[in-house]
Amino acid sequence: MNKKIDRTSANHDTYQFIIRVSYQLFMELGYRKVSTRMIAEHCGITQPALYHHFKNKQDIYKAVINTSIQQTEHALLKITEEFQNLEECIYQIAIYFLENYQEDLMQMFHDLQHEMPNDIQTQLRIRWQEGFLKPIIQVFDLEEKSNDSISFQNIESNSEEIALMFLQYIQTAIQPAYMKQLSTEQQKKEIKRKAKLIVHLFLFGLVNR
Repeated sequence: MNKKIDRTSANHDTYQFIIRVSYQLFMELGYRKVSTRMIAEHCGITQPALYHHFKNKQDIYKAVINTSIQQTEHALLKITEEFQNLEECIYQIAIYFLENYQEDLMQMFHDLQHEMPNDIQTQLRIRWQEGFLKPIIQVFDLEEKSNDSISFQNIESNSEEIALMFLQYIQTAIQPAYMKQLSTEQQKKEIKRKAKLIVHLFLFGLVNR
């Protein structure tokens, strides 16, 4: 009984370790340049051991993206529960993405669009909408309901379009080559500065009224 539990735990740990290593490789090199042999070598296991957990490279990539989306969904829901004020909430969301997806967001979208077959693109796009987009949509939905001065209908829009535009603001601010030149402390300051700028431009624009 105990041996079986230990073995199951070890298998689970190996599975998660493969995902973590694969994530780093996929985001650094891109899907096409990563092989299962490379993943196995970086994990310190054999290819047969790798195939014990995953069918092929595509299967690993799906698990990597699903895990990333799940982690992001959990983080965003935690932020939206903790910060009720709209400006502070989307500021914290911007910081989260700038801290955790400095390069990965662009690489993820590129590989999803160019390397995955249509059925997997559809599956992962649905999960992306659930994990990345839905928590932010809910933030703007709640604000519209609770704030009489906000109406998306008045600007011929809706909370989904607003949430997508907000994510595009964040994606535009991602500059990995520039950030790599900075120290850790400088990166933290720059992320806060960019997050504050994103929120200000998104909510208030450039014109003071």
